[in-house]
Amino acid sequence: MAVVIEQDVICRKLCEFIQANLVAPGIGVGPTTSLTQLGLDSFSIIEIVLFIERQYGLTLPDVALSKENIESPQAFAACVHHYLQGHH
Repeated sequence: MAVVIEQDVICRKLCEFIQANLVAPGIGVGPTTSLTQLGLDSFSIIEIVLFIERQYGLTLPDVALSKENIESPQAFAACVHHYLQGHH
């Protein structure tokens, strides 16, 4: 039986990862925080993608990394959840 991972859990883990690894101390990261406004660049996005691969065993296709899907932790989590559910 497959384990169902809720989208809000994915979002929380992404926020924690970003806050701990990609932004300056004291910078808050919430579900709707703009990753662009945080100053994250393409290398930071790659770090997030690698985190997702390690955390969930999921390789996101390049097409999944659209601007809309990586705008915020919430958008990223929705994308990850979509692919974890087997939708391609």
